[in-house]
Amino acid sequence: MTEIELETLLDRVCRNAIMDAFAQKDDELLNIGQLCERIPGLTRHIFKNLVAKAKLKSVQGKYSFKEVKAAMQSH
Repeated sequence: MTEIELETLLDRVCRNAIMDAFAQKDDELLNIGQLCERIPGLTRHIFKNLVAKAKLKSVQGKYSFKEVKAAMQSH
């Protein structure tokens, strides 16, 4: 197995594990556009400020729906 194949395999396994963990918590990983569509009043500008204030973590450009929603309510 080459290094690139191993890296691809690990990436796929890790991504699946993260998605399974979020599914068990009834949560979703969504990109910024999807979050703005689902959360009323959320714009890209507000989201950018929210990420800085709430220190939201990104998983390959996607964010937890529940964490973003909770951050919106608390800030």
